[in-house]
Amino acid sequence: MTNIRKGYFRLAMQSLRVSRTRSLMTVLGIVIGVVSVVVIVAIGEGVKQQIGNQSMRYGQGVLIVRPIQPGNVFEGNGLPGGASALLASSDIEVAKRSPDVTSVVPVSAITGNMSGDHTIDNPLVIATTSDLSTVLNQKVEYGGFFTPADGENVVVLGADIAHRLFDDTAPLGRKVMFRGKEFVVAGVFKPFVAAPFSLEANYNQAAFIPYGTAEGLLGAAPQVNQIFVQAKSGVDTAALGKTLEHSFATAHGGTHDTAVMSPGSHSLEKSDRTLGMLTLMTVGMAIIALIVGGVGIMNMMLVSVTERIHEIGLRKAIGATNRQILRQFVTEAFVLCLMGAVVGLVVALGVIGALRIYTSLQPVVVWWVVFAAPAVSLGIGVLFGAIPAIKAARMDPIEALRHE
Repeated sequence: MTNIRKGYFRLAMQSLRVSRTRSLMTVLGIVIGVVSVVVIVAIGEGVKQQIGNQSMRYGQGVLIVRPIQPGNVFEGNGLPGGASALLASSDIEVAKRSPDVTSVVPVSAITGNMSGDHTIDNPLVIATTSDLSTVLNQKVEYGGFFTPADGENVVVLGADIAHRLFDDTAPLGRKVMFRGKEFVVAGVFKPFVAAPFSLEANYNQAAFIPYGTAEGLLGAAPQVNQIFVQAKSGVDTAALGKTLEHSFATAHGGTHDTAVMSPGSHSLEKSDRTLGMLTLMTVGMAIIALIVGGVGIMNMMLVSVTERIHEIGLRKAIGATNRQILRQFVTEAFVLCLMGAVVGLVVALGVIGALRIYTSLQPVVVWWVVFAAPAVSLGIGVLFGAIPAIKAARMDPIEALRHE
């Protein structure tokens, strides 16, 4: 039995060598399908993990208060909340009334151009308090975060915006202009880990100024995009979140238009849904590519059967059975799919490695997909290859021998 199987494989390899170019083009369809499935799923899983790990940017016991607005998402260079859905400065006092809260940190986005060595149009400028440094749980690489003792005309920069504003590596003490007011750079954050497609703000692109300064620039208390609430040690944050939501609803006349959440939970849920839909859509396209590859194998096998009608008749005349002819051509289809699956898997792993090294993406190999994608490609190829194989097996040997 082993020798018979080896014979089938030897015949298949000989047949494929004869039509080498056609075989390679047919294999390419399988390669594309396998690479697409493995790489896309790996990218989706990697992005999910990157977004989930962003919750570590906040300190322990931190809750986030945000307005509820349908379709409200982060753009990556802005903060949540549009013009029609923002928190009021009075909401800060509502959060402070809770006995289980140690600090309340408002976060407001202020518009305006910022100038240093270079000018940036409408950067992400965040008005906040000095307690934000403990909430963000992020080290300042140069200088320090501002304190009440530093006065009002200070700014702390994210790593990216610092490089865009100044030619200096560490622009401490340098001055920037924002809304006609001069600010002194007090510190520059170490780079934040910013996940691609994240629903969280990219603080690398942000400039932080004191909340009181924003009031002076605007002539009124700025509207609040979100509020960080630091719970006391040992407090059940889930229970505190429900209590705060009830307090905000009471303050807003019974309207439940404010959400209180643990860091990362809400954004990760939205990201999972979005990425899941995108992954399913792309995997569907990749499966279509595999099916197209299977159709390509069927077409090639049909051409091969047509070209080898005389050979089939000769083999039947010397005693080959229908089953043997069927196995011969199915084996050829299997070998084509096997080559495509192996090459596709190697290319996919290479692409994943290159993405991890040369891009901000960190794809994660999903092993069940690594095994499933080649298996599906083999199944599709053999299924489609069986159609011309059945045609070859059913040929009448006399008619086949007459064919030139």
